[in-house]
Amino acid sequence: MIVRVFGFIWGATFLTLLLFSALIYFVDLTPPEDVRRRTETELLITDLGLVYDRLGPSGARSHFETIASGHPQFRLEDDAACTDPAAIGTSAQGCLRLVYLESPGDRLSLAPPLLLPLFIGALVSAVMAIFLSRRLTRPLRDVSQGLKAIAGGRLDTRILERLRTSNSEIRDLGRDFDLAAERLQALTEGRNRLFHDISHEIRSPLARLRAAVGLIEVNPARGAALAGRMEGDIARLDRLVDEILTLARLDRGEPLGTVEAFDLLDIIENIISDANFEGRENEISVRYRGDEKLELTGNPELLHRACENVVRNALSYSPRGGIVSVTGSQNCDGIVLEVADNGPGVPKSNLKTIFNPFVRVDTETAPQGIGLGLAIAASAVRSHGGEITALNRAQGGLLIRIAIPFGHLTHSVV
Repeated sequence: MIVRVFGFIWGATFLTLLLFSALIYFVDLTPPEDVRRRTETELLITDLGLVYDRLGPSGARSHFETIASGHPQFRLEDDAACTDPAAIGTSAQGCLRLVYLESPGDRLSLAPPLLLPLFIGALVSAVMAIFLSRRLTRPLRDVSQGLKAIAGGRLDTRILERLRTSNSEIRDLGRDFDLAAERLQALTEGRNRLFHDISHEIRSPLARLRAAVGLIEVNPARGAALAGRMEGDIARLDRLVDEILTLARLDRGEPLGTVEAFDLLDIIENIISDANFEGRENEISVRYRGDEKLELTGNPELLHRACENVVRNALSYSPRGGIVSVTGSQNCDGIVLEVADNGPGVPKSNLKTIFNPFVRVDTETAPQGIGLGLAIAASAVRSHGGEITALNRAQGGLLIRIAIPFGHLTHSVV
């Protein structure tokens, strides 16, 4: 950008000099009027002085009358006292003086030869300056209009395509603006969806609790029979609040535990053992294959929760007699963990949204969850500088891949 600004300024200067050169070369500029008048006056005084010396005052007057038509702006007068410094002749014979008859237009006629180059230079510089200023400020105006649109609630505003510039810095600014606007739009829509989903999730157990309380008031003897159901709804509400708070703290980057070096495989083995116990009812087995060590530095509690949520999600969507495969590998950059099931999979349009809060894909085997498990897992992985992705397997089912680099926590967890 600095080079371009320099090019514009240098171009304006070069164009001005070029026009000056063309003007001097092609246009016949006469000398300024005052220079021409002084030169003409000196020549006439010298000429009349020579005639005066030979023929006297009368001869000088006769000579001037002869050439007066060629010098209409001059008049020859008597100067008896010879007070004019440029007087012609001597006081003994009578002096003469040459008078220039100045008109109002004479003073104005001096201006064009002097101001024309300056006027051209100022005009060229002004045009180039206007063009340069508009070129430089147009992206800023676009950004300003975009910010006003965002402030006005139009979160779908994007400016990169409107910038119309090849300048890499400006395009980077537009790209960053669009990314920020997209992120703000996603956060706002997520917040609105979160409020809606929270109210929906809370409304059902509260309605059941209210109904149970009404039944107990009518028939206290049914209290013992309804206690178990009420306890289940209370536990569901407690779990919902806990997961919402966990997700909110992860999104804000608040500390959630200690940072230490550990082997993720120890956590995975415990999760697989619990999952196999839970899957016995539907004859679902969870198997691990891969490296025997998955060492990294991070928050073991947070990653335990993330991996457990992913494995439980696969367990929930697996059909009876299905297999959940957990694969772990370690390389020079970090660890990669893959959890695959042979369930119904996820529609392609939902592969990214399943990591948003309260998103549950409508399938025949949809579990009775509240839709926060994968969202918490994604936030936990991202807090470690990692990435979580989902894709459908060619042979059927869903595969969730977790990649965590070594020592890249995005916020302190102490």
